Amino acid sequence: MNDVRAVHANCPSVAGVSPAQDTSVKAVYGNQHIGTQVQGVWPSYLGIREWKIGGGVPFTEADLRSCAKVCVLGQTVVRELFGNLDPIGQTIRLNRQPFLVLGVLEAKGTFLTGQDQDKVILAPITAVQQRLTGSRYVGMMFVSARTRGDISRVKDEIRAAIRQSHRLPANRRDDIETQDLGQMAMLVDSVLLAATALLSSIAFISLLVGGIGIMNIMLVSVTERTREVGLRMAVGATDLAIMTQFLVEAVVLSAIGGAFGVVLGIGLSTGVSLIFKWPATLSMLSVVVALVFSAAVGIFFGLYPAWRASQLDPIVALRHE
Repeated sequence: MNDVRAVHANCPSVAGVSPAQDTSVKAVYGNQHIGTQVQGVWPSYLGIREWKIGGGVPFTEADLRSCAKVCVLGQTVVRELFGNLDPIGQTIRLNRQPFLVLGVLEAKGTFLTGQDQDKVILAPITAVQQRLTGSRYVGMMFVSARTRGDISRVKDEIRAAIRQSHRLPANRRDDIETQDLGQMAMLVDSVLLAATALLSSIAFISLLVGGIGIMNIMLVSVTERTREVGLRMAVGATDLAIMTQFLVEAVVLSAIGGAFGVVLGIGLSTGVSLIFKWPATLSMLSVVVALVFSAAVGIFFGLYPAWRASQLDPIVALRHE
């Protein structure tokens, strides 16, 4: 805790700091129970993690000083312990110790490692140390910078503050580790960028093959309907009317394929979500873009067959068998 206080007092670029101590507990409410993690923290932890309260209130500095046995629950804990009941104001038992539920956290989702962040209980670190662990040591320290550009400066200030707190001589190495979530975010961004490029190239090849297929079908259609085209021209159809006819057919053909693709995509994503319990979000914008893009493919690849049909000689077309 001396290290935490040293960072809090001697690092001007730090916006917030909170110690953290985890322990595994059996949480019990009525005849329901769940094995989960209790994380002892300061009230500033929620601001550092940008984690909002979805209902009720968070614990306060007064609760921290008085070692109050209070807590806030993650959404997974609420769902498994309380079901449809309101947990706020209820008392749960953590390793047989009664804790009052003050609030409920908003859903946070799954972490990069696949860990369910909502399967957690937050409580004042003083109560966790006194009632659950019996330890005065801190396992982790969460720190936030005032701005993204201050991250490197914050890390240097933290190292200096900890070295001073530990009274390390200049020739000794640092005895702590710092993890910058910004670096992890950059790594994830690069992976997502590579995956997007790969999927985009696959989609481009698929569209190219599909477009060539549409073009071939329309060219065959023009050849088979040459006499029909000549008859329309003979009774007064313009080149633009002939082009429009075949373009509309190409667009309808590709749009129907796009609609089948959208239905298949929704079905597959829903199936994967149900089987593997992965959350899937359907964006209506992506559906609209997919349909518009499929229609655009029909226009692009149907343009040449439509132009070729419009350039037929009516006399030659009428004589075609």
